[in-house]
Amino acid sequence: MRSRLQFIVFLAIVLLIIGTANAVVWSGITATFLLTSPQALALAELLAVLSLGFIGMMILGSYYYNIFTRVVYTLLAVWMGTFAYLFFASIVLGVIALIEPGSSIQTVGLALYIFAALVSAYGVMHAKRIKVAKYEVTLQNLPAEWKNKRAVFISDLHLGQVHGPKFAAKVTKAVMDLKADLIFIGGDLYDGTGAPDAYELAEPLAKLSAPWGVLYITGNHEEFGDSSDFLAAVRRAGITILMDEKADVHGVDIVGVDYHNANDVGRFSKILSAQSLVPNKPSILLKHEPNNLAVAADAGISLQLSGHTHYGQQWPFGLLAQLSYRGYAYGLKKVKNMQMLTSSGIGTWGPPLRVGSNSEIALITFS
Repeated sequence: MRSRLQFIVFLAIVLLIIGTANAVVWSGITATFLLTSPQALALAELLAVLSLGFIGMMILGSYYYNIFTRVVYTLLAVWMGTFAYLFFASIVLGVIALIEPGSSIQTVGLALYIFAALVSAYGVMHAKRIKVAKYEVTLQNLPAEWKNKRAVFISDLHLGQVHGPKFAAKVTKAVMDLKADLIFIGGDLYDGTGAPDAYELAEPLAKLSAPWGVLYITGNHEEFGDSSDFLAAVRRAGITILMDEKADVHGVDIVGVDYHNANDVGRFSKILSAQSLVPNKPSILLKHEPNNLAVAADAGISLQLSGHTHYGQQWPFGLLAQLSYRGYAYGLKKVKNMQMLTSSGIGTWGPPLRVGSNSEIALITFS
């Protein structure tokens, strides 16, 4: 009963936000193109259908996975990403109209909406390009065997309605081309929907291999419901899951924590304590979300690898991500004596757009 009430409240808040945003965009477009009453009404109906359609497809997509759901979901997801920039354009237009009432709203509005459309088109294309972000990490007391060795860190593939087996195959090829010694997968491998066959989505990842292994941890999207199918598919693909445990890889402790447990400070602290980390022995922590950083640093972790943030995915949300995660939403930073590397992820969630962030593979060279 409580969960149902929470869902109703959440849905009501979402609808209120979307309704308000629709009203802003409707007002701006109506003023720009001098729409007649019937045209303005049709625009309002279209905006409502597109917005509600996306919500509906998110629900439908959790039960069905076929060509119809994939195409319609993707198109509506692209619309929502575009809608964000139409909203920003409408806000700017409204501000200009207030500051300079005599300005040509039609000309300014047309320019703003064309710019919003171009930015959105760029975002769709840019999200398809996989970039390699290179980092050099120096760890104290690193075993000689690790010197100049390379590890790949990927996260946030979000396999599901938008990103299917072809995307998994594309990622696999890009990773294997780097010829890394070790591969880390940092959670949100799936988008959370149980509709598609989990192994069918991830089957291309079975071709991932590295001399020192392929290690995986869970993200929040694997834990929306029962995660057993996702975990079974990962194991079937030959990938090792670290679930609140550590593995010694040639003299370096690799610790992997489950998202749910790692997100609770108390449980997270106990999990790290249970690993009996040896002082002066290098350690790498795989943790999906870059939070509770002081806990990991105080436990003696040398390097933490995280994803989750997508670096906001679409500008200006990267700025909000940096505020939310206190500057640790992207890149290689320091937390006390621990190094913290957050990737922007390689897939997308919701709108398959990226503006101001990259779909990336993190390539780490150790020294």
